[in-house]
Amino acid sequence: MTASNDNEAFIPDWPGRVAGDERHDRIAALLVLDVQAVPDWAGQVLGHVDDVLSGKSAGWEMAMNAYILTVGAEVSDISPVYDETGEPSVQVKTQELRRALVAWCKQIDR
Repeated sequence: MTASNDNEAFIPDWPGRVAGDERHDRIAALLVLDVQAVPDWAGQVLGHVDDVLSGKSAGWEMAMNAYILTVGAEVSDISPVYDETGEPSVQVKTQELRRALVAWCKQIDR
């Protein structure tokens, strides 16, 4: 595998992802900047999302490196940690976030 292929292995992709879509791009940024290529942490985040989706938990929030992830049963919010970035908060479907996390876990576990 060449170096460029190694880098491509860590570009988030999941079924249904649309490059250039603000919500999908924000999920991808969250994965790269906050979840990173750390299988244990990715699994923990996925576990929290699953707990919310199953009703085991009413919600979950975590401030990470670049974003604050607030997970709800239907919709999750990804907001910048620092207001100075000028980035708006972006709402994503929680199921879409979960699909991205599942794919990311598989991708980084290789």
